[in-house]
Amino acid sequence: MKDNDELIKHLIEAQKDIDHAVKDAKNPFFKSQYATLEAVIETAKRAFNKHGIYFQQVAKEYERGASVETIFYGHGGVLQTGCVQVPTDKFDPQAYGGALTYARRYSLSLACGISSKDDDGESAMQRDKVEGKYKLIGMRDNLVFDTDDLSKYVEQCRTHMGKPETGRCKTYYANNKFNIKLALKDAKGSNVASSGKIVTALESLINCYEVSADE
Repeated sequence: MKDNDELIKHLIEAQKDIDHAVKDAKNPFFKSQYATLEAVIETAKRAFNKHGIYFQQVAKEYERGASVETIFYGHGGVLQTGCVQVPTDKFDPQAYGGALTYARRYSLSLACGISSKDDDGESAMQRDKVEGKYKLIGMRDNLVFDTDDLSKYVEQCRTHMGKPETGRCKTYYANNKFNIKLALKDAKGSNVASSGKIVTALESLINCYEVSADE
């Protein structure tokens, strides 16, 4: 620990120079802003390089998803900050890429004391991956699910809107009415063999909620 005394002293000075990470990327779906990984890295670099500190982010083995550790070097010392692990499907390149980006951003922000005033981790991970066309919005206007697969979208709709008599399901439908009708339009124009069943399922869902609303 003594070998790191000088490094820690300069880390403290560097943290005094760190401001909130600039929210330089806009999410058109949520109509909000958030700090990208690039913004966090740039903010950290400016402060720490000024004080003779270099940092490195290392991907670690984690069978359930992405794992990243931020390590500081300088002034004769090395300081490891511990791993940030984000569970995801490692066999889905898109999901893994989003989880890795989020792990790097969160690890660096946590290690440097950078606040980007971000929201919950699940929503942040959704932003870091490329969003699917068909989206399911939750109770708090958060992105619960997104996909380019209409069959999977219908399954999620059934899961979250299967009980029209409940207030929760009614809120889900209200939040997703536009997205459901977009999916229905695409299903009607699709040549995929299962499109007929998808059309029937989505029309049934729409009628279930809109007919009950008119009564």
